[in-house]
Amino acid sequence: MKTNTLSKIILSFAATALLVATSEAETINLDIQVAGASPTNYTGASANGPIASGTTWNYFNVATGGANNPNSQSFLNLVDDGGAATDVDVAFGLGWVGTFESGTGNNLQGDRAYTQFQSTGWFTISGLEVGGSYNLALIASPDGSHGTDYTIAGAGTETATGGSAGTNVNGALTFTEGVTHVLFENIVASGGEITIGIKQASGSSAAVLSGLQIQSIPEPSSAALLLGLGSIALILRRRK
Repeated sequence: MKTNTLSKIILSFAATALLVATSEAETINLDIQVAGASPTNYTGASANGPIASGTTWNYFNVATGGANNPNSQSFLNLVDDGGAATDVDVAFGLGWVGTFESGTGNNLQGDRAYTQFQSTGWFTISGLEVGGSYNLALIASPDGSHGTDYTIAGAGTETATGGSAGTNVNGALTFTEGVTHVLFENIVASGGEITIGIKQASGSSAAVLSGLQIQSIPEPSSAALLLGLGSIALILRRRK
């Protein structure tokens, strides 16, 4: 009887820990769109990105045209890839020159914000877990002349040469790291924030941000707790 009771308690703790770990391992998708975009979900090719996730994407609506830019614009309370509300915000700083509207079917790369003239465009992701670790996918331009350097303080610079992941909205997009996007892994959100700068790569005509994905990484302690509790539960079951 004592063994059965203890087993139930341990399994209950394991279930609770699993819920905690699952809630931490969320992905937030953000696509830059021109003003007036209204969908809340992709249903075709653009539903997939460099980081595997659900089909829910947030839309950052910006004004279109070369004379307009997202400087000082913010998008608050993004939802995760399952549609659940979060406290995560994205705020554009200064340095952006304009936005571009594309008529292609590849919505994810089609509309984008850009910088030129060696200006660095800044944006900050906030509302993250203080000290938490994240993977970030930054989606580049479909244009091969728009090579972009993406920089995170303490994590260095990654470059995407630019290139289309596909133009058929009903087909699968194919992302290639270093071409269609860059991937930063295990980035620590000091103070609950991550600030990123984009700038033209050498020989490029513009630096581009078409979208981004933010994936939280479960704490190692959660994974260890699950493994330990699972092992104890298995031992107790064998002793019955």
